[in-house]
Amino acid sequence: MQVPVLQTVPHPFNDPDRSKPQAGDPKWDELVNGARANGIKVPGLLVTREGFLAQRPDLAHALGDDAEYVVIYGHRRRAAAIAAGLATIPAVIDDAVMDDHGDLDAMTLENLGRQDLSEIAEAQMFARYSELGMGQRAIADKLGVDQATVSRRLSLLLLAPEVQAAIAEDAIRSAEGAALAGALPYGPARSWQKKPDPAQSSDTRRSEQLAAFTLIADRGMSPTRAAERVLTERKSREQASAAGLDIVDPRERFGESFHEHRLFEVSDIDLASTKVVGAIDPGQGTLVYYAVDKPARAEDNADELAAKREAEAGAAAAKARREAGKKLAASVPSREKLVTFFIDQYAYGISALATSKEGWRLAQAFVGLEGLDSTEFRVSVENSDEKRRSEIAWACAVAGYELAAADSSREWGRSDLAYLDLLSERAGYKPTAWEEARLDAARRALSLAD
Repeated sequence: MQVPVLQTVPHPFNDPDRSKPQAGDPKWDELVNGARANGIKVPGLLVTREGFLAQRPDLAHALGDDAEYVVIYGHRRRAAAIAAGLATIPAVIDDAVMDDHGDLDAMTLENLGRQDLSEIAEAQMFARYSELGMGQRAIADKLGVDQATVSRRLSLLLLAPEVQAAIAEDAIRSAEGAALAGALPYGPARSWQKKPDPAQSSDTRRSEQLAAFTLIADRGMSPTRAAERVLTERKSREQASAAGLDIVDPRERFGESFHEHRLFEVSDIDLASTKVVGAIDPGQGTLVYYAVDKPARAEDNADELAAKREAEAGAAAAKARREAGKKLAASVPSREKLVTFFIDQYAYGISALATSKEGWRLAQAFVGLEGLDSTEFRVSVENSDEKRRSEIAWACAVAGYELAAADSSREWGRSDLAYLDLLSERAGYKPTAWEEARLDAARRALSLAD
């Protein structure tokens, strides 16, 4: 039968974007032009207002006063008919579809087959079933999808709207969004959560999630590392507050020589005085200390002792990094990211180190094959499969980063910042005070250069 199109209303559960004109979309333009030329040929499924409200009386407010029919599926066809100026649309009217939440089943099965269905809209569909008391396994079995897909999609509903929009715009991947929601969930407690986070509905959590999102989108951090960075900063601020310590921007407070105020050993007496202020380390989120008055430095005649301590601190840091490097070498990135790291090393000027004799030797140590001589090791790599070659290539890349960082004749720069980020993110490494000072100096130099 033909139904007056203006007497119909979208189902309240439908993705609103599917009921709106989509200017600039070729498929939408084709649909509207076809409707204008030939009318709508494929009928939609509708129920009467009375049949709908008999099963879902709590949704009366969403229908408006003029609607006589509720669309179950055919929302795009309805929108195209309105855009084309059609008075009626073909429809099958069947109130029986409302029995046992059949409207939800019909909508979901119809929409899941569409390639243009957004992941957030898919998540909202799964959430409807969860709110009916169905578990994730039952939802997956009912709809013929993988349970892991159901779990990941539902996680997206624990993201702030800004993060959901970023996923829709491909600013970050949905898998990253799901991981972020797992680490820092935001929003009201949901039926599928086994242990809702007591803080997840707070403004503080929203700010934390958005801060972590920025680290993912702008700095390429993994969701886990970004969440750790944000939570570390929160603890640092709590620690500073408990100690009565002011948090400052060191560059604003001390000017371009702020690094000369940096303290690496602070006593309780110092903290109790007004001679020390705090700052948040931009890389780690840890609390770092600065002296209000520039600390006295060793005179030239004490340089020998200072140089010895510097060398000892550098050697200890290199030893710690190389131990963590084994874990980093075992965490092989995707092929796509591997290529990015190789390009970066070329741009940083350290690619030659990765493939040098010393680079191969260190890579061999990272993968635990010191028993082979260097020639045997390289021959074994050449004769291995692609997966193994990728593993060794990554170990060589890690070796290149390490050899550059260990070179005492150069100042640290972008490659070292990237290397320490990788160690922190993929190997759980915590930089030493000596390394923190070099990272601080590198950030300062790069900031001045920019």
